[in-house]
Amino acid sequence: MKRVSKKPKISLQEVEKHYQSSSENYDIDSGESHLAYYRDKHPNYYRVLSENV
Repeated sequence: MKRVSKKPKISLQEVEKHYQSSSENYDIDSGESHLAYYRDKHPNYYRVLSENV
């Protein structure tokens, strides 16, 4: 099991760029939303996004 740090040291700009680029790897046919995919695959980045919305 991967450890997820409490406070990731990632800038919001870096997270936004990563989120946009991750859509290239996202399979739209799965019926899952990109945000749900992102939450499961990139929890550190997702946490930063959710804290800044």
